[in-house]
Parts: sequence; structure tokens; C-alpha cells
Amino acid sequence: MSALSVLIPARNEEWLARTVADVLVHSELDTEVIAVIDGEHKGDRPEPHPRLRLIELTDSIGQRAATNLAAQEARGRYVMKLDAHCALDQGFDRKCVEALEGHPDWTLVPVQRNLHVFDWVCVACGHHTYMGPTLAQCEKCGFTEPQRREMVWQPRGGTRTDFWRFDHEMHFQYRGAWQGRRLEDADGNIADTMSLLGACFVMDRERYLTLGGLDEQTGSWGQMGTEIACKTWLSGGRLVVHRGTWFAHMF
Repeated sequence: MSALSVLIPARNEEWLARTVADVLVHSELDTEVIAVIDGEHKGDRPEPHPRLRLIELTDSIGQRAATNLAAQEARGRYVMKLDAHCALDQGFDRKCVEALEGHPDWTLVPVQRNLHVFDWVCVACGHHTYMGPTLAQCEKCGFTEPQRREMVWQPRGGTRTDFWRFDHEMHFQYRGAWQGRRLEDADGNIADTMSLLGACFVMDRERYLTLGGLDEQTGSWGQMGTEIACKTWLSGGRLVVHRGTWFAHMF
């Protein structure tokens, strides 16, 4: 039995293979990865690995249902839902599992960072432009031939979010006013947060299943952070951020 199962739903995800490889290389436990290709795929396919299980669906069932399917197949005591365009801290699994020990009703979120996936590089002058849609021309020299894409795959410097919330209409929001705040009830690296992005969270697998997983009746994707936050708090649990580890998400 693995300590942690990382659940990665993926539909037309160009960076799935890199995300899977990142999870495997930065894990320090016997963490397994369950990736669900939800009907369609683009980009490289994940390399075979003893700790990777790849589920391929002919017809799309949606991100919520794909995550629930992966959770049902998981062998880990804990599950981490992760978007298919993310990178992780070294030892993320060990840090999360250690924090959750003795707290079966917690949902845990690592600190959120922005993932710098690639740069566009001008083949004429070598100028680098931060990732985005294909450039029609170099912003420095004006060269109009196709730019070269150079991989970076690192958290972008200066990006960090520790706290999230939702407003009175249940819309996800960042809680920037709490950045850097020292909370009196914080326990070391652990602090309460009202909500989460939804791209990454960790919880006891049996609790996830008991709470019904992600509600497939609310749509195939979107508002997952608010949903998980409400399910955690309203069932008597606690939603916390682990300020000693992180995930980086591509925006």
C-alpha cells in the first residue's frame, strides 16, 4: 500500500508527461501516480514507470469524474488531486503525509506558485520572451520567422500564495491581505485557509470517498476549490495550508 496516490485528470494536456515525471522525480516515498487521459490527448505520453498507472478513456467523462475514478483505483492512504500542468517541491509527498498523520479530517494544500514552463527564443538575436501564444515576431529585433521554444519548467521567482477564500457568491478569490501574516493559531508550517485553488489538494482517501469525492452533478470542471473547501469545513474538518512545501501551477 502506498502512502500517497497522486491523481491527475488530463484532457488535451500538453504537459501531462512532464507533470508525471516531475511527481516521480520529486517524491521521496512510494508514491504512485494515477493519470487519467480523459478521451483526448496531445503532447508526449508519459514514460512507463513502476509507480505509474495510466487509465485511457475513449469518451470524455469530465475532470470531476476522472478524478473520482482515479481515487477509486488508488492504493494510497492519502490522495492528492493535481492538475496536469504542475511541478512539485522536493519531498512534497513526505512533507504532506507527515503533516496529515493523526489528522484524518484535514484537507491540506501546499503553497501555490506559478510555473514558468518555457520561453520563446528568437532564432535571430537570441532574445527570450516569457511563455505565451506563438509569437508572430521577436519583440526585440522584429524577426518574423518562427521562434524557438526553450523549456524552463521552474517555479517563477517571486510568486507565492498562502491563502485563498471565496466571496458571498461562492466565487474563488485570492486572500492577498493575509500574505505574510503571522497567525496566532498557526502550528509551525500549518495555518488555516478558507478555500483553495482546486489545482492541488491532499486528504485521506477514505474521507474523500465518504464525502462523495467531487460532485459530478455540478459540472465537469470548475469551482473545485470552493467545493472541497465547503465539504471540508461543513463536515467538521479543517482546511490547512502547508507553508513548508509547494506546488507550481501553469497559468
